[in-house]
Amino acid sequence: MYIGPFYLDTKEIFLILASLLIGAAMFFGWPMWWFDKSVLLTIVILMLITKGLLPAIHNEAFFILAIATIFLTLYLPVFHVVLFYFISFLLFRLLKVI
Repeated sequence: MYIGPFYLDTKEIFLILASLLIGAAMFFGWPMWWFDKSVLLTIVILMLITKGLLPAIHNEAFFILAIATIFLTLYLPVFHVVLFYFISFLLFRLLKVI
């Protein structure tokens, strides 16, 4: 399904649902034990934008990048995690992995 320049598939719908649930957890004050809710919401929205703009991404490599990025939010500041995500994504695109 195309909405403007974005192509939404089932994986993007999962990311939209995840961002809505994280937003609801932030609004209602539900605890998320290990993760910072605002950092996790930022990463999910960045993943949604990059996945929506490039529909020809290989899902397996993108999934590994997403899992690594999410678990790095446990240990690193948000700037380092976003920098890691964009540099890894750029290198994956240049090396034609994604």
